[in-house]
Amino acid sequence: MFTIPKASKWGLLAIVFLGLSVLTVAGQEPVTHPPATNITILQKPHPTLRVVSGNLVYEEHLYKGGLRTRSWSPSGAIKPDFYLEERGEELPAADEPIACSFGLTVDGQELWDRWEWESAQETPCEPGGCRHVAIELKSDIRPIRVKVHTQIDGNPFLKRWLEITNTGNTHVAIGAVYPMSGYLFAGHRLKENLPQDAKSTFSLLRPVTLQWAHEDDFRWLALPDGSYVYGNPGYGPPFAVVRNEVTGESFLIHFAWSGNYNFEFYNAHHPSSDDASLYFRIGLAGPEPVRVLRPGETVITPAVHIGHVLDDLDGAVQALHRYLRKSVLPPLPQGRTRPIEMNAWGFLGQDTTEEGLKRAIDVTAAVGAELFTVDAGWYGDLNSEWYELVGDWKTRSRLPNGLEPVFDYARQKGLLCGLWVDIERIGLKSELKKKHPDWVVTLHGTNDNYTALDFTKPEVVKYAEETLAGIIERYKLDVFRLDYNTNLGRGGMQNPVDGYIENTYWRHYDAVYAMYSRIRKRFPNLMMENCAGGGGRNDLGMLSNFHWAQVSDEWGAVRALKILNGFSLAFPPEYGNNYFGSLSSDNFRYGDVDFRLRAMMFSDFAMGGAAPDFKSLAPEYLARIRHNLELYKSFIRPVLNSVLVYHHTPILPNTEPGDWVVLEHVTPDRTRGYAGIFRLAGAKEDRYLFRPRGLDSSKNYKVTFDNTESSVRLSGFELQRDGINVRIGQPLRSELLLFEAQ
Repeated sequence: MFTIPKASKWGLLAIVFLGLSVLTVAGQEPVTHPPATNITILQKPHPTLRVVSGNLVYEEHLYKGGLRTRSWSPSGAIKPDFYLEERGEELPAADEPIACSFGLTVDGQELWDRWEWESAQETPCEPGGCRHVAIELKSDIRPIRVKVHTQIDGNPFLKRWLEITNTGNTHVAIGAVYPMSGYLFAGHRLKENLPQDAKSTFSLLRPVTLQWAHEDDFRWLALPDGSYVYGNPGYGPPFAVVRNEVTGESFLIHFAWSGNYNFEFYNAHHPSSDDASLYFRIGLAGPEPVRVLRPGETVITPAVHIGHVLDDLDGAVQALHRYLRKSVLPPLPQGRTRPIEMNAWGFLGQDTTEEGLKRAIDVTAAVGAELFTVDAGWYGDLNSEWYELVGDWKTRSRLPNGLEPVFDYARQKGLLCGLWVDIERIGLKSELKKKHPDWVVTLHGTNDNYTALDFTKPEVVKYAEETLAGIIERYKLDVFRLDYNTNLGRGGMQNPVDGYIENTYWRHYDAVYAMYSRIRKRFPNLMMENCAGGGGRNDLGMLSNFHWAQVSDEWGAVRALKILNGFSLAFPPEYGNNYFGSLSSDNFRYGDVDFRLRAMMFSDFAMGGAAPDFKSLAPEYLARIRHNLELYKSFIRPVLNSVLVYHHTPILPNTEPGDWVVLEHVTPDRTRGYAGIFRLAGAKEDRYLFRPRGLDSSKNYKVTFDNTESSVRLSGFELQRDGINVRIGQPLRSELLLFEAQ
């Protein structure tokens, strides 16, 4: 640990040598930090933090009483101090709160200036492989201290969060909080540099709908002059890409938060000067107050993950995936492989019986899947509705012998075992609701007809955690599948706290995240699957504790494929899945067997049923399933955790016909790759010219066409120059290409 005191005592504390950042402390051995990282504290012209991570350079300084963004660079370049000093005076938004590095309102007072820099401190970074520094600020207006935390790992990304402490003698109410904000970039001389077809200097890639079965529908939008704000929790991640159309730079931004949120962008366009500057802020949405702090109490905000790259969309997404895989998303437990999952719901629904589950296990083993998951309805009595008795986690007349015989049978077939539990929910007819009506969230002064457990109550957290742990231990689960078929209301929970009516979303989710973190540590061999009504709560706050997530409850192959395509813009593909199966009566009609199975090939693989029983499996149908699953196991899964993703068709409006979906995955060493070419209803031609983007032009490749299982040998140069003319004779059919370096 080292501490940088107030400005009068500073010194230069970080040295970069041969790509390694080395910190030397008197009397100690030099400490070597991750490659391509550096943390520097400067005294002049203002107290300043500079962090370098890969090619990312970020600087912020205490200027006019506010901690403000000084500069960003995606290329390692550091701007001269004199230029930054002048620019700080001239930026159109320099004297507005959005120009500061964070935002905070306490007791109705916006605290964006009149801060005093107390210190900066670097501490060891857990679990390692990263660096962490915190600037401590003291407000001259309110009894508030803020630690501004920054974490880097050598990738062109940083993680930012705040630690807020009430140092006064009375309660204070946080009305608004933005863990990160400030200047992003500018576009100069727009008339001569802005592409003619650009509608704005800055473009935003965001999910345009936040509805069930419409997840990850990303579109590019031109940012208008002035403010553009969007948010609120829904089905789709709090994630955005912002692109400067003049310079080609992009920012990729994740907010690790499952509740109400706001993304705000401010385009300070000045036609008279032929320039534009972009600012942003990301924070928790109201109603306020979002947190009440008692004297001496400290709270930590959700984190913002932000990267700055100078690359096309493919390169930017690949940089994001490397960062998330290394420093944010959990790896599988040691010795585990991502299993091909069969979920029992597809043909059983809630009509769960021991005999029906065993028939589903027979099908699971026959097709070559590896994990059998029992979904909703395994508890309660015959003829009860699964959602009415959530919270009563005991098998009754529906499974009089319990689940043990079912899982024993699955293990005899060589299968892993998983179980669905909606542990944060309470059924309206459950014994739990009758026994503890006060455990339900309160909105507008009442908890009638609400079904979410209130995790601001310690006794609720203890119940949920111990109940879940008991289920995991009793059934010796390999996989816990979390569902969340409720919500806290768009206005947030409302609990009285020391004279205030607090929006307790923040307090609630602190407890939720902490519980799943403890569960993961308590059961280190357990694999954890996130599902929230299909594709809800797919944010880094939740996914930092889960090994994969269901991206949608839309099982139709066409839209599911589009949703998976969008998901892999924001997350590495192996962390998402959707289901091959028959959730509704017509889903199986959209695409042939290969189309539907290949749609799952570019993600974690899951099935929602293949047939009601083994005898019903038609021979050719069974053969195609086995072929695709074996191909996934042998060729795709061994490399999926590290592949570079190329989106040949990144923007796919999921309620429009579309023409083609084309995805390419390639290993980092360019020795293996695969590509899916899917023809949609809107394609007018029956041919697609596929030019690989990820292969090495100096290598020779064996190219296998999975439809015919034939192959040719071509150089990477030929493939990139000439492409492969793939013919697909009718819509909702596909081809899978496999590339192997020779």
